[in-house]
Amino acid sequence: MGSKSLEGKYLLNTRIEESFSLIQKALNELRLKKLRTKRGVPPRYLLVEYSPGWLEKTEIEFTFKERQNASEVFIKWFYPFTSESEMQSVTKDKSFISLAISQGEERKHQAERLLEELKSRIGATDVPLLEEEKTVREKEIVREKEIIVKIHCPYCRKLYDETLDACPHCGGKR
Repeated sequence: MGSKSLEGKYLLNTRIEESFSLIQKALNELRLKKLRTKRGVPPRYLLVEYSPGWLEKTEIEFTFKERQNASEVFIKWFYPFTSESEMQSVTKDKSFISLAISQGEERKHQAERLLEELKSRIGATDVPLLEEEKTVREKEIVREKEIIVKIHCPYCRKLYDETLDACPHCGGKR
């Protein structure tokens, strides 16, 4: 089972420090199961883990950027997902495959509802993604299809090429 993510950029009318506490308070109010904040992450970055189901764990990444009297927050909300091809490699039972796919869709809708609730609780307004940001994502997707060894950053947990000495996302050293 893999994971997919919902991504968006939002504007909060508070400074970064206030935004941190505002988001943490709102997440606690959402009553996510086994909610915990991961420590040892770089400044201007918040990583939260929770359990959407019985055995699963998933993460929510928050990256903050200072704006004049405000904060820009990039949210990446992961949710568990199993593709049809992954299920077919495990079983040929079509009813089990369709059940797994419908559960994946339900997890996506649950993550969407939770993200919308979080946005309303913190008073976030949408900021359209810039064209360069969309292009970078497309390039990353293409690169992941190539056979390139990638490693997880010990700080922000994002994937990056093994040939690099530092994470291109957060600047953390290996």
